[in-house]
Amino acid sequence: MAKKFLALFLLLVLGFLQGWLSFIPCLSALSQTNPLWWEIKLVLTAKGDYKLEEGRTSYLGNYSFTISWTGTMEKDDTDYLLYHSNCKLLEWEAQEGISQPEILKYLKTDDFADKPSFKLIYILKKGKYLHFNFIVEGFSVPQSESADRFYLCLPSSEENAQNVSEMDYNSFVSRGSNQIFFEEDKIFGGPAEKTFAWHWKNQKWQLFQNRTVFFSNRHQVKVNISIVPHD
Repeated sequence: MAKKFLALFLLLVLGFLQGWLSFIPCLSALSQTNPLWWEIKLVLTAKGDYKLEEGRTSYLGNYSFTISWTGTMEKDDTDYLLYHSNCKLLEWEAQEGISQPEILKYLKTDDFADKPSFKLIYILKKGKYLHFNFIVEGFSVPQSESADRFYLCLPSSEENAQNVSEMDYNSFVSRGSNQIFFEEDKIFGGPAEKTFAWHWKNQKWQLFQNRTVFFSNRHQVKVNISIVPHD
């Protein structure tokens, strides 16, 4: 009788333990709620140069800058809403040299009338990934007086069409990739951070009123993005 009672007791204990072990994952899942919002910080650094040759006159410029963008994001059904918080041009340096017969002139950073301007437009969900769409808006160069001027194309993500420059920016990425994306599941498990880098170069000859003008534009880019979830 005692042996039967002990066997029954052991079966009850074993059943209880099996039920409890199967309940623990469910309890853990219930305790992990989805984040209410995410904090986003993007830091973009770039350096580049440009060259314009028209007849016996040439312009050679170089520049470097660092931009910081901060904001937040929250889930909206299957998509995400993006909120801008702050954007700063942390560093900006530029020079431009003008070479003409018997004349040599230089412009420094303070002589530049224009500066880079950053826009993070949206974050788009594609399958399991979140893709960033942003652009650093450029300006016309040379900054000195010139018969011809070109748009200085500055960095943008692959998602951006660079309509303002009337060209396909992505076609001139020579090294690395400007495809900026995060795996969606990674931003739910805790802070996520990624760094992207690429080189870009475009050179062209253009005919203006029976004269040929050469323009070259290139830059190197590094983008660091961190995403922190908040309950």
